[in-house]
Amino acid sequence: MQYHWMDEYLMAKAGVEKDFKEEWNWQRYMINGKLFAALCSADSWLIQ
Repeated sequence: MQYHWMDEYLMAKAGVEKDFKEEWNWQRYMINGKLFAALCSADSWLIQ
């Protein structure tokens, strides 16, 4: 992850959970199961 500060900032919010969506190469951030942010890997933008 290039933007470690962004992960730290998002995780500092109350009630945040994160997971990795492998199909999309996204680190997802949710509160109460609702997506509010996602950090996308550069690999997720490759066109095949």
